[in-house]
Amino acid sequence: MPLFSQSLLHFPLLTILLSLNLHNLCQNSSPCNWTGVLCDKHGQRVTSLDLSSLGLSGHISPYIGNLTSLQSLQLQDNQLTGVIPDQITNLFSLRVLNMSSNRLEGMLPSNITHLDELQILDLSSNKIVSKIPEDISSLKKLEVLKLGRNSLYGAIPAALGNISSLKNISFGTNSLSGWIPSELGRLHNLIELDLTLNNLTGTVPPVIYNLSSLVNLALAANSLWGSLHNLTNIRVIRMASNHLEGTVPPGLGKSSHFLHMYNIGYNRIVSSGVKGLDFITSLTNSTHLNFLAIDGNMLEGVIPETIGNLSKELSKLYMGGNRFSMEAYILHWSS
Repeated sequence: MPLFSQSLLHFPLLTILLSLNLHNLCQNSSPCNWTGVLCDKHGQRVTSLDLSSLGLSGHISPYIGNLTSLQSLQLQDNQLTGVIPDQITNLFSLRVLNMSSNRLEGMLPSNITHLDELQILDLSSNKIVSKIPEDISSLKKLEVLKLGRNSLYGAIPAALGNISSLKNISFGTNSLSGWIPSELGRLHNLIELDLTLNNLTGTVPPVIYNLSSLVNLALAANSLWGSLHNLTNIRVIRMASNHLEGTVPPGLGKSSHFLHMYNIGYNRIVSSGVKGLDFITSLTNSTHLNFLAIDGNMLEGVIPETIGNLSKELSKLYMGGNRFSMEAYILHWSS
Protein backbone atom coordinates (compact mmCIF):
# COMPACT_ATOMS: atom_id res chain seq x y z
CA MET A 1 0.00 0.00 0.00
CA PRO A 2 1.44 3.44 -0.91
CA LEU A 3 2.81 5.66 1.85
CA PHE A 4 0.07 8.27 1.51
CA SER A 5 -2.72 5.81 2.23
CA GLN A 6 -0.91 4.56 5.33
CA SER A 7 -0.76 8.17 6.51
CA LEU A 8 -4.43 8.73 5.87
CA LEU A 9 -5.36 5.55 7.72
CA HIS A 10 -3.62 6.96 10.80
CA PHE A 11 -5.43 10.29 10.35
CA PRO A 12 -8.08 10.38 13.14
CA LEU A 13 -10.50 12.42 11.04
CA LEU A 14 -10.87 9.38 8.78
CA THR A 15 -13.04 7.54 11.30
CA ILE A 16 -15.40 10.51 11.36
CA LEU A 17 -15.56 10.53 7.56
CA LEU A 18 -16.33 6.81 7.53
CA SER A 19 -19.21 7.33 9.95
CA LEU A 20 -20.59 10.05 7.68
CA ASN A 21 -20.38 7.70 4.65
CA LEU A 22 -19.60 10.62 2.38
CA HIS A 23 -19.77 9.90 -1.34
CA ASN A 24 -19.26 6.13 -1.01
CA LEU A 25 -16.08 6.73 0.95
CA CYS A 26 -16.14 3.25 2.46
CA GLN A 27 -16.78 1.50 -0.84
CA ASN A 28 -13.66 2.48 -2.72
CA SER A 29 -10.26 1.13 -1.84
CA SER A 30 -8.35 4.01 -3.42
CA PRO A 31 -7.92 7.05 -1.13
CA CYS A 32 -7.67 9.18 -4.30
CA ASN A 33 -11.43 8.71 -4.73
CA TRP A 34 -12.31 9.66 -1.17
CA THR A 35 -14.20 12.86 -0.46
CA GLY A 36 -11.88 15.85 -0.25
CA VAL A 37 -8.78 13.98 -1.45
CA LEU A 38 -6.86 14.87 -4.61
CA CYS A 39 -3.81 12.97 -5.81
CA ASP A 40 -1.11 13.53 -8.41
CA LYS A 41 -1.66 12.29 -11.97
CA HIS A 42 -0.04 8.97 -11.14
CA GLY A 43 -2.33 8.37 -8.15
CA GLN A 44 0.70 7.86 -5.93
CA ARG A 45 0.71 10.94 -3.70
CA VAL A 46 -1.95 13.06 -2.02
CA THR A 47 -1.58 16.67 -3.16
CA SER A 48 -4.73 18.21 -1.66
CA LEU A 49 -6.89 17.48 1.37
CA ASP A 50 -10.09 19.51 1.74
CA LEU A 51 -12.19 18.49 4.75
CA SER A 52 -13.70 21.92 5.36
CA SER A 53 -17.20 22.50 6.75
CA LEU A 54 -17.89 18.86 7.58
CA GLY A 55 -18.63 19.32 11.27
CA LEU A 56 -15.52 17.33 12.19
CA SER A 57 -14.18 17.13 15.75
CA GLY A 58 -11.12 15.65 17.40
CA HIS A 59 -7.40 16.34 17.19
CA ILE A 60 -5.12 16.69 14.18
CA SER A 61 -2.80 13.71 14.12
CA PRO A 62 0.97 14.21 13.84
CA TYR A 63 0.80 11.65 10.99
CA ILE A 64 -0.36 14.55 8.80
CA GLY A 65 3.37 15.26 8.46
CA ASN A 66 3.74 12.08 6.38
CA LEU A 67 1.79 13.58 3.47
CA THR A 68 4.94 15.22 2.17
CA SER A 69 3.52 15.96 -1.31
CA LEU A 70 0.58 17.91 0.08
CA GLN A 71 0.15 21.32 -1.55
CA SER A 72 -3.20 22.31 -0.03
CA LEU A 73 -4.59 21.48 3.42
CA GLN A 74 -8.03 22.90 4.21
CA LEU A 75 -9.65 21.99 7.51
CA GLN A 76 -11.54 25.22 8.13
CA ASP A 77 -15.03 25.55 9.59
CA ASN A 78 -15.00 22.47 11.78
CA GLN A 79 -14.75 21.82 15.53
CA LEU A 80 -11.18 20.60 15.75
CA THR A 81 -9.43 20.91 19.11
CA GLY A 82 -5.94 20.52 20.52
CA VAL A 83 -2.74 21.96 19.12
CA ILE A 84 -1.46 22.20 15.58
CA PRO A 85 1.18 19.45 15.44
CA ASP A 86 4.76 20.49 14.77
CA GLN A 87 4.94 17.77 12.12
CA ILE A 88 2.93 20.00 9.82
CA THR A 89 6.19 21.80 9.11
CA ASN A 90 7.32 18.66 7.24
CA LEU A 91 4.94 19.62 4.42
CA PHE A 92 7.51 21.57 2.43
CA SER A 93 5.34 21.68 -0.73
CA LEU A 94 2.39 23.27 1.07
CA ARG A 95 0.96 26.35 -0.64
CA VAL A 96 -2.38 26.64 1.14
CA LEU A 97 -2.87 26.05 4.86
CA ASN A 98 -6.33 26.93 6.16
CA MET A 99 -7.42 25.81 9.63
CA SER A 100 -9.60 28.82 10.40
CA SER A 101 -12.79 28.68 12.47
CA ASN A 102 -11.95 25.75 14.71
CA ARG A 103 -11.03 25.46 18.40
CA LEU A 104 -7.32 24.94 18.01
CA GLU A 105 -5.13 26.19 20.83
CA GLY A 106 -1.53 26.39 21.92
CA MET A 107 1.23 28.21 20.08
CA LEU A 108 1.96 28.54 16.40
CA PRO A 109 3.97 25.48 15.31
CA SER A 110 7.71 25.88 15.67
CA ASN A 111 9.43 26.26 12.31
CA ILE A 112 6.20 27.16 10.50
CA THR A 113 8.29 29.77 8.73
CA HIS A 114 10.17 26.91 7.03
CA LEU A 115 7.15 26.31 4.78
CA ASP A 116 8.59 28.65 2.18
CA GLU A 117 6.12 27.64 -0.58
CA LEU A 118 3.16 28.96 1.44
CA GLN A 119 0.93 31.44 -0.37
CA ILE A 120 -2.09 31.35 1.96
CA LEU A 121 -1.88 30.95 5.75
CA ASP A 122 -5.23 31.26 7.50
CA LEU A 123 -5.45 30.27 11.17
CA SER A 124 -8.05 32.87 12.12
CA SER A 125 -10.85 32.26 14.64
CA ASN A 126 -9.12 29.78 16.91
CA LYS A 127 -7.65 29.94 20.42
CA ILE A 128 -3.99 30.25 19.51
CA VAL A 129 -1.84 32.01 22.12
CA SER A 130 1.43 33.06 20.54
CA LYS A 131 3.66 35.77 19.20
CA ILE A 132 4.01 36.32 15.47
CA PRO A 133 7.41 34.83 14.55
CA GLU A 134 10.17 37.38 13.95
CA ASP A 135 11.39 35.34 10.97
CA ILE A 136 7.98 35.52 9.26
CA SER A 137 9.74 37.14 6.29
CA SER A 138 11.07 33.68 5.37
CA LEU A 139 7.68 33.09 3.75
CA LYS A 140 8.67 34.98 0.62
CA LYS A 141 5.70 33.79 -1.46
CA LEU A 142 3.00 34.57 1.10
CA GLU A 143 0.01 36.50 -0.26
CA VAL A 144 -2.62 36.02 2.45
CA LEU A 145 -1.83 36.05 6.18
CA LYS A 146 -4.92 35.75 8.37
CA LEU A 147 -4.38 35.28 12.11
CA GLY A 148 -7.32 37.32 13.41
CA ARG A 149 -9.60 36.38 16.31
CA ASN A 150 -7.01 34.51 18.35
CA SER A 151 -4.97 35.53 21.41
CA LEU A 152 -1.81 36.74 19.70
CA TYR A 153 0.36 39.09 21.74
CA GLY A 154 3.55 41.08 21.33
CA ALA A 155 4.58 43.37 18.49
CA ILE A 156 3.86 43.18 14.78
CA PRO A 157 7.19 42.16 13.22
CA ALA A 158 8.72 44.83 11.03
CA ALA A 159 10.02 41.99 8.85
CA LEU A 160 6.52 41.64 7.37
CA GLY A 161 7.50 44.57 5.18
CA ASN A 162 9.95 42.27 3.38
CA ILE A 163 7.23 39.98 2.00
CA SER A 164 6.51 41.95 -1.16
CA SER A 165 3.87 39.47 -2.35
CA LEU A 166 1.52 40.14 0.60
CA LYS A 167 -1.98 41.21 -0.39
CA ASN A 168 -3.90 40.57 2.82
CA ILE A 169 -2.84 41.03 6.45
CA SER A 170 -5.59 40.28 8.95
CA PHE A 171 -4.61 40.39 12.63
CA GLY A 172 -7.85 41.83 14.04
CA THR A 173 -9.21 40.89 17.49
CA ASN A 174 -6.02 39.88 19.25
CA SER A 175 -3.83 41.44 21.95
CA LEU A 176 -1.03 42.80 19.78
CA SER A 177 0.79 45.84 21.16
CA GLY A 178 3.35 48.41 20.14
CA TRP A 179 3.42 50.58 17.03
CA ILE A 180 2.36 49.77 13.50
CA PRO A 181 5.67 49.18 11.67
CA SER A 182 6.42 51.77 9.00
CA GLU A 183 7.98 48.91 7.00
CA LEU A 184 4.45 47.85 6.01
CA GLY A 185 4.53 50.83 3.68
CA ARG A 186 6.81 48.80 1.40
CA LEU A 187 4.00 46.36 0.61
CA HIS A 188 2.87 47.83 -2.69
CA ASN A 189 0.55 44.89 -3.44
CA LEU A 190 -1.31 45.16 -0.12
CA ILE A 191 -5.08 45.23 -0.57
CA GLU A 192 -6.33 44.69 2.98
CA LEU A 193 -4.81 45.65 6.34
CA ASP A 194 -6.98 44.69 9.32
CA LEU A 195 -5.54 45.42 12.77
CA THR A 196 -8.82 46.18 14.57
CA LEU A 197 -9.37 45.43 18.25
CA ASN A 198 -5.79 45.22 19.48
CA ASN A 199 -3.67 47.28 21.87
CA LEU A 200 -1.70 49.20 19.27
CA THR A 201 -0.41 52.67 20.06
CA GLY A 202 1.40 55.48 18.28
CA THR A 203 0.56 57.12 14.99
CA VAL A 204 -0.35 55.45 11.73
CA PRO A 205 2.80 55.59 9.59
CA PRO A 206 2.22 58.12 6.77
CA VAL A 207 3.59 55.61 4.24
CA ILE A 208 0.51 53.44 4.87
CA TYR A 209 -1.68 56.19 3.44
CA ASN A 210 0.48 56.27 0.31
CA LEU A 211 -0.33 52.66 -0.62
CA SER A 212 -2.49 53.08 -3.71
CA SER A 213 -3.21 49.34 -3.69
CA LEU A 214 -5.09 49.50 -0.36
CA VAL A 215 -8.82 48.81 -0.61
CA ASN A 216 -9.59 47.98 3.02
CA LEU A 217 -7.91 49.78 5.94
CA ALA A 218 -9.27 48.68 9.32
CA LEU A 219 -7.50 50.05 12.41
CA ALA A 220 -10.49 50.60 14.69
CA ALA A 221 -10.50 50.01 18.46
CA ASN A 222 -6.84 50.63 19.30
CA SER A 223 -5.09 53.56 20.97
CA LEU A 224 -3.79 55.29 17.86
CA TRP A 225 -3.39 59.03 17.61
CA GLY A 226 -2.58 61.49 14.86
CA SER A 227 -4.79 62.76 12.05
CA LEU A 228 -6.91 61.37 9.24
CA HIS A 229 -5.65 61.10 5.67
CA ASN A 230 -7.20 60.27 2.32
CA LEU A 231 -6.39 57.16 0.32
CA THR A 232 -6.61 56.87 -3.43
CA ASN A 233 -8.61 53.71 -4.17
CA ILE A 234 -10.01 52.94 -0.75
CA ARG A 235 -13.37 51.22 -0.26
CA VAL A 236 -13.43 50.62 3.49
CA ILE A 237 -12.00 52.92 6.18
CA ARG A 238 -12.50 51.76 9.76
CA MET A 239 -10.72 54.10 12.18
CA ALA A 240 -13.32 54.32 14.97
CA SER A 241 -12.54 54.22 18.70
CA ASN A 242 -9.02 55.63 18.66
CA HIS A 243 -7.58 59.01 19.72
CA LEU A 244 -7.42 60.63 16.28
CA GLU A 245 -7.57 64.43 16.17
CA GLY A 246 -7.85 67.24 13.65
CA THR A 247 -10.37 67.60 10.85
CA VAL A 248 -11.66 65.36 8.11
CA PRO A 249 -9.10 65.95 5.35
CA PRO A 250 -10.14 68.17 2.43
CA GLY A 251 -10.58 66.50 -0.92
CA LEU A 252 -12.25 63.44 0.60
CA GLY A 253 -14.80 63.29 -2.20
CA LYS A 254 -12.15 63.30 -4.92
CA SER A 255 -10.45 60.24 -3.46
CA SER A 256 -13.57 58.36 -2.39
CA HIS A 257 -15.43 57.38 -5.55
CA PHE A 258 -15.17 53.70 -4.58
CA LEU A 259 -15.89 54.24 -0.87
CA HIS A 260 -18.36 51.80 0.74
CA MET A 261 -17.67 52.39 4.44
CA TYR A 262 -16.32 55.45 6.23
CA ASN A 263 -16.22 54.91 9.99
CA ILE A 264 -14.37 57.49 12.06
CA GLY A 265 -16.69 57.44 15.07
CA TYR A 266 -15.51 57.98 18.64
CA ASN A 267 -12.34 59.92 18.07
CA ARG A 268 -11.54 63.60 18.65
CA ILE A 269 -12.32 64.89 15.16
CA VAL A 270 -13.34 68.55 15.00
CA SER A 271 -14.86 70.79 12.33
CA SER A 272 -13.16 74.08 11.57
CA GLY A 273 -14.91 77.22 10.38
CA VAL A 274 -18.07 77.64 8.34
CA LYS A 275 -16.96 74.98 5.87
CA GLY A 276 -16.03 72.46 8.54
CA LEU A 277 -18.78 70.07 7.49
CA ASP A 278 -18.18 70.35 3.76
CA PHE A 279 -16.80 66.81 3.79
CA ILE A 280 -20.44 65.66 3.99
CA THR A 281 -21.10 67.38 0.69
CA SER A 282 -17.96 65.87 -0.82
CA LEU A 283 -19.19 62.40 0.13
CA THR A 284 -22.08 62.77 -2.31
CA ASN A 285 -19.49 61.71 -4.92
CA SER A 286 -19.27 58.32 -3.19
CA THR A 287 -22.16 56.65 -4.99
CA HIS A 288 -21.52 53.25 -3.34
CA LEU A 289 -21.36 54.51 0.24
CA ASN A 290 -23.52 52.27 2.45
CA PHE A 291 -22.08 52.95 5.92
CA LEU A 292 -21.16 56.37 7.36
CA ALA A 293 -20.27 56.84 11.04
CA ILE A 294 -18.98 60.17 12.34
CA ASP A 295 -20.60 59.89 15.78
CA GLY A 296 -18.91 60.52 19.12
CA ASN A 297 -16.57 63.28 17.93
CA MET A 298 -16.43 67.05 18.46
CA LEU A 299 -18.01 68.12 15.19
CA GLU A 300 -20.21 71.19 15.25
CA GLY A 301 -22.08 73.50 12.91
CA VAL A 302 -25.02 73.33 10.56
CA ILE A 303 -25.55 70.01 8.84
CA PRO A 304 -25.53 70.81 5.10
CA GLU A 305 -28.69 70.17 3.13
CA THR A 306 -26.62 68.06 0.75
CA ILE A 307 -26.75 65.25 3.30
CA GLY A 308 -29.94 64.30 1.51
CA ASN A 309 -27.92 63.65 -1.64
CA LEU A 310 -25.73 60.94 -0.17
CA SER A 311 -25.61 57.55 -1.86
CA LYS A 312 -28.86 55.70 -2.54
CA GLU A 313 -27.09 52.65 -1.10
CA LEU A 314 -26.58 54.28 2.31
CA SER A 315 -28.18 52.02 4.95
CA LYS A 316 -26.33 53.02 8.15
CA LEU A 317 -25.77 56.62 9.23
CA TYR A 318 -24.38 57.45 12.69
CA MET A 319 -23.98 61.13 13.65
CA GLY A 320 -24.91 61.31 17.35
CA GLY A 321 -22.67 62.61 20.12
CA ASN A 322 -21.60 65.75 18.26
CA ARG A 323 -22.77 69.39 18.42
CA PHE A 324 -24.73 69.72 15.22
CA SER A 325 -27.49 72.15 14.44
CA MET A 326 -29.91 72.22 11.51
CA GLU A 327 -31.46 74.95 9.42
CA ALA A 328 -35.22 74.94 8.99
CA TYR A 329 -35.32 72.93 5.79
CA ILE A 330 -36.81 69.60 4.97
CA LEU A 331 -34.47 66.85 3.85
CA HIS A 332 -35.65 64.99 0.75
CA TRP A 333 -33.69 61.76 1.12
CA SER A 334 -32.89 60.08 -2.17
CA SER A 335 -34.61 56.72 -2.55
